Amino acid sequence: MFKALFTGLLNLLASVIQLICWPVNQIISNALPDLSDKILSVTNTLNSVFDSITWALGLIPPLITETLLFILTIEIAKHTIFVSTHTLIKVWNVFQKIKFW
Repeated sequence: MFKALFTGLLNLLASVIQLICWPVNQIISNALPDLSDKILSVTNTLNSVFDSITWALGLIPPLITETLLFILTIEIAKHTIFVSTHTLIKVWNVFQKIKFW
């Protein structure tokens, strides 16, 4: 009986905490960019750039062009992840300094 009451109380407390933290979670989720959308946007932009200069790229074998495009996309993704990670660490440090509890 006590265990069920204690479990119910903890579930209620967890629900209240989730309800309180929901606006903060939404603000953080909306403030940080979606990484997959950014990578897709950069890749599409690079594809459109390479499509518009096909006369020069026609001299380069397609495998080399695709490899260079892949390498460039990976480098941009790494930089984006680096910046996002540092931003997230700064936000986390600010939250730790605020100390809600």
